[in-house]
Amino acid sequence: MRDQRPIQTARRKARQREREQSGLAVPACILCIEHHHTAGRQHDPELTSPLCEKHHRWLHEQLRRAGVSLNFEPEPKKRVAKALRSAAVYDRARADAMDRWASFLDGPEEDES
Repeated sequence: MRDQRPIQTARRKARQREREQSGLAVPACILCIEHHHTAGRQHDPELTSPLCEKHHRWLHEQLRRAGVSLNFEPEPKKRVAKALRSAAVYDRARADAMDRWASFLDGPEEDES
């Protein structure tokens, strides 16, 4: 079957590639979605967010780099502190994503001459 609108198809594919490269539209298949325990499973097992496997691994690496322990803490105050630190790493990643999205909406900066 021949493409009836090759120019529009090419534009659509170029936009999709651009969005994927900027991290806005990376399609995740249903098989690679994982539930990330935002505050750490040992700290709050009910607070989750769906992530693809790639970003789930990346986020856990960020937790390791930030020195956030995901091990169970019996002391309630320390457990809450660990949960907050874990959630902060996740929220930083979300904030960075939102900034990228805003930049995408703003478009290229124009010279104000």
